[in-house]
Amino acid sequence: METVKLISKKGDIIERLKIQYEPNEKIWAERGWSVYEGKPKPVETKLEPSGDPEWQPEAPKKKKKSKKKAK
Repeated sequence: METVKLISKKGDIIERLKIQYEPNEKIWAERGWSVYEGKPKPVETKLEPSGDPEWQPEAPKKKKKSKKKAK
């Protein structure tokens, strides 16, 4: 039996039999489901250096540990 993968607006993916989906396509669409057509392509983001090219972030400060005295 053939199956169809459906994806919701939230990103949830479910799998249903094709004979269950085809007669009810309109109902599935009203509920926010559509046919899943594979993984979406990742969006490439390029980081552009801004400002002073010699600037470097500060090193994190070390926290001092305090010792509690026993009574």
